[in-house]
Amino acid sequence: MSELNQKIYEKAIKLLSIRLHTAGQIYDKLKTRGFAQSEILAVLKRLEELKFLDDERFAQIFVDNLKRYKDLGYYGVKAKLLKARVPSEMAERALSEFFTVEDEVAVGSRLAAKLKRQGRAEWKKLTRSLASRGFRTEAVRQVLYANTSTAG
Repeated sequence: MSELNQKIYEKAIKLLSIRLHTAGQIYDKLKTRGFAQSEILAVLKRLEELKFLDDERFAQIFVDNLKRYKDLGYYGVKAKLLKARVPSEMAERALSEFFTVEDEVAVGSRLAAKLKRQGRAEWKKLTRSLASRGFRTEAVRQVLYANTSTAG
């Protein structure tokens, strides 16, 4: 490994030691530091070979964390994945595997309960709030049905 490659490699490792990143995120951060594209790509390839960089695993962990700690629906989670530079097909796989409609309904129910505590229990407001956070229509229907059947 050349001296420049070593410098890029060490910078990438430092970034990865702070938190998980996608290859796209590491690429962007190294590019803004003025490193050449060909050098960056060689380092990224090496990091992937060593399993230090794994976009598939990043997507799985990211989806699981968002499902647990954020009030986002399918499209909201997908937007976050794409913003994190996860390739589209990997994002789709992670969502289909780790964010089922049942998971989305559970997150939506958690959000609906929070909104009700805040005084936003009206059906239209709940619908708008769920839709604005990226919930699919089917999940919104299930959440609203569960909330109206238990309220009556």
